[in-house]
Amino acid sequence: YTFKVREGNRFHHGKEMKAEDIKFTFDRVLNPETASPLQGQLDFVESITAVDDYTVTFDLKGPNAFLPALMTIYHAKILPSDIDITEITSKEFGSGAFTLGEHNPAERTVLERDNNYWRKGYPFVDYVIMYYMPEMTSRVEAIKSGAIDFLFAPSFGALDQLADNPNVVIKEAASAGVRVVDFHTDTEPYNNKDLRKAFQYAVDRDFVREAGLFGRGSNANDHPVGINDEYYWDEQPIIKQDIPRAKAYLESYLASAGLPAGSGFDAELHTSEFNQHLQIALALKESVAAAGINLTITKHDAPTYWEEVWMNPCCPLVSSNWGARPANEALAVQLKGDGVWNESYYSNARFDELLELANGEPDLAKRKEYFREIQEILIEDVPVLYLMHPPVIVAHRTRVRDVQAHPGLSETFIENWWISQ
Repeated sequence: YTFKVREGNRFHHGKEMKAEDIKFTFDRVLNPETASPLQGQLDFVESITAVDDYTVTFDLKGPNAFLPALMTIYHAKILPSDIDITEITSKEFGSGAFTLGEHNPAERTVLERDNNYWRKGYPFVDYVIMYYMPEMTSRVEAIKSGAIDFLFAPSFGALDQLADNPNVVIKEAASAGVRVVDFHTDTEPYNNKDLRKAFQYAVDRDFVREAGLFGRGSNANDHPVGINDEYYWDEQPIIKQDIPRAKAYLESYLASAGLPAGSGFDAELHTSEFNQHLQIALALKESVAAAGINLTITKHDAPTYWEEVWMNPCCPLVSSNWGARPANEALAVQLKGDGVWNESYYSNARFDELLELANGEPDLAKRKEYFREIQEILIEDVPVLYLMHPPVIVAHRTRVRDVQAHPGLSETFIENWWISQ
């Protein structure tokens, strides 16, 4: 692949972005010492060369259809090559529409208009203030009163009252984001597929989605490929609650584990109170009880959840969530055998092989067939209970224009917003 670098695009500390910065950024991503989650998705890159100031080439180990898309995700934001890399956690080196002004993570962050932004005339607003409000109730009241102009991901329970406010607009977009429950498939007892299948058929996804999303969004089908993705398998069997079948799988597990028939299964589900995790966990507990699966819900503190609970050996059954990603990226980052964020510790040689085949296949029909088999494998193996796809919802005051609810991961396009007086 050969990429041309836009001329005249400057980092906020003054350096013009050039090919050397693209090379620096991706060499750093590919360095094992960086431990970037993007490494496993870019392991097909052989070398990167800055041909001249505005041309960079990526030499690959083989064909790959997805490199351009992978270069747009948030792990791949371009860093300048002339900085002390240790400073990236304490200083701002972006090249976007806004520079970083006042920054107090406990209170607020001020983004200031970059007058040297390459997109002439943008952004339209002079500054944006982002307030940190831990309580959703405070956020909802703030947008209702006009104290703030925009709220990302308002709680589903607050949507009706926001809709009744004539000065607030709600926008919604279907998304491939997911709410999930992970099994540590490398750890007993969840290395037993029959036990995972018992969970799969015990859960009433409509009931759990009603509890978590107030009926919004759509059910997921034990893989992360969204229904609007071009690689979604249209003829896939849709999993629905089937208590007799769940009980049969559970009895098979009990027999293989040397446990008494009919003794049921007791488990601890680890969760926290954000992104509907707790509501989903409580509904899941109620949903699977009829199959003989008895869940105890343990709620952990939200601020330390991802460091101390998620992907921790202490917690082999754990709730999680992912923002929307294209099929190849979602599958690679969440489920590839050597992935840094393979939260279920899933390992399936055929799955990994199919990902590699899909990456290098130029024929779209053949590529779709590889993704079809991937989805078939995941529905059968159930390394993760993919329960639902929540929509992307934003709320904004009527005076703010050109706001989008975008199905992509954390896309807000603030540079396009303008204020109607």
